[in-house]
Amino acid sequence: MQALEGNPPRHGALTKIKRTCLFFLPFLLGYMCLQYTLNTSDPLAVSVGRSMEPTIHEGDILVFRGVEPEDVKVGDVILFQVPEDMRDLLPPRITHRVTGIRQEAGETLFRTKGDNAPLDTFEIPAENVVGLNVAVVPFVGSVILFAQSPLGIAATVMVIVVAQRRGV
Repeated sequence: MQALEGNPPRHGALTKIKRTCLFFLPFLLGYMCLQYTLNTSDPLAVSVGRSMEPTIHEGDILVFRGVEPEDVKVGDVILFQVPEDMRDLLPPRITHRVTGIRQEAGETLFRTKGDNAPLDTFEIPAENVVGLNVAVVPFVGSVILFAQSPLGIAATVMVIVVAQRRGV
């Protein structure tokens, strides 16, 4: 019997998987509820960069709701998909303030600019708009940015290794 006491139970790995799933399930369900409630596929984003300072800082979590093009006004802050031809140079999504709106051949185009950017930087077709910024949660996203950095990844791996050795 004592030989069996030193061996971990076979169901230990399954228990850890269940615990992990139960830990992440509320976050997943909460995110899905936000998507439905705010009518957008991307209700949350972490601000990266300083183009929107002093209004939005790097590490802020931004909350967006879906918006119809006719409801966007000059002065609104929107999240948009970067045009295809610029995706090699820029992140796939950017948050900027609308500085102008115009119609061309039946299409609505939004001119946008970062509050901290020296020039008007983009003219975005309405179909590229992901959402309208409705809230800013200061600095909470800094934890996510750290976790994505090389140091943050190393720290996460260390925590997992230590937890495994302690049997947590």
